[in-house]
Amino acid sequence: MKKNKVVVGIVSMTVVLALITGCSSSEKQAASQPPASQQKSGHEGMDMSGHENMSMPKGDPMPIMKDMDQQLQDVMKQVKAGQTMEAQKTAGQLASTTEKIMPHMMDNGLKDSLRKAAGDIKNTVNSGKIDPSAMESKVKTMQEVMKQTTADLQSMKHQ
Repeated sequence: MKKNKVVVGIVSMTVVLALITGCSSSEKQAASQPPASQQKSGHEGMDMSGHENMSMPKGDPMPIMKDMDQQLQDVMKQVKAGQTMEAQKTAGQLASTTEKIMPHMMDNGLKDSLRKAAGDIKNTVNSGKIDPSAMESKVKTMQEVMKQTTADLQSMKHQ
């Protein structure tokens, strides 16, 4: 009976410690997030009729586009250097960043093109044997779609 109480006490203390550790680490992550994405302008989030538009996220999507461009360049450098594992990781980040920009976009065709281009790069890198010329072609396609996306986002006046 006494051993049971000791075991239950140790288990419960371990659970409490795990909860405290988990909560404090998420608070640190939340505190380290930059507040720049929370800037608001007077008419942001409103549609043409003056009603609030809940589907358009707040914040400037241009830093996300810059991240995508940097990740794209990094993937190509890593592929050329033969760093397959790093390229796979970066390609995964590129696909994830691509999904982050989607709520800011209105053109479904452009969304599909961007998703497809990022997915093609990720799949090519993850296939194991990477043909550099095929990879360059996919990167050029992604760059063209990113240019169109940037123009589209700038025309919507997100700032």
